[in-house]
Amino acid sequence: MENVSYFIIIAFILIILIFGIFKKVNAYDAFITGAKYQMKEGITIFPYLLCMLVAVNVFKASGVLNDLIHFNKLPKELFIQGFFRPASSHASLSMMLQIFNDFGADSKEGMAAAILQGGSDTTIYVMGLYFGSIGIQKTRHAYVVGLISDCICFLCCVVLFIWILK
Repeated sequence: MENVSYFIIIAFILIILIFGIFKKVNAYDAFITGAKYQMKEGITIFPYLLCMLVAVNVFKASGVLNDLIHFNKLPKELFIQGFFRPASSHASLSMMLQIFNDFGADSKEGMAAAILQGGSDTTIYVMGLYFGSIGIQKTRHAYVVGLISDCICFLCCVVLFIWILK
């Protein structure tokens, strides 16, 4: 029963092939055409993705985050999750899972981390990647609105953590 996922993947591929036979479509050629198109899209998006990755890693390596952590009442992990949420969903998700492991999912830290993860978005990443890849250049107001909503979500989590979830 532990290998059910393998059968689901194989069944999905077979369904696609059978559907292609009924529609009289060459599934292999369609796959190759789609792969070529996606490779072009991947090359278009890659510079924006690399830029975001370098910016996040330079900021983490600079040590500024460690200085900010010492001036608040939140657990270090929750502050880091809130700080990196607008830029990296994987970093914030890994911090949430670390909070779950350290404090428990039902703790006030765990509840605040879950609210932060679900209530905010990776604004900088999404706008930088998608707006850049399709050529939108006037993004100032979109960034402001997105980051304000992320800040409001983080502040709500701080209020919940400090005053409500006692």
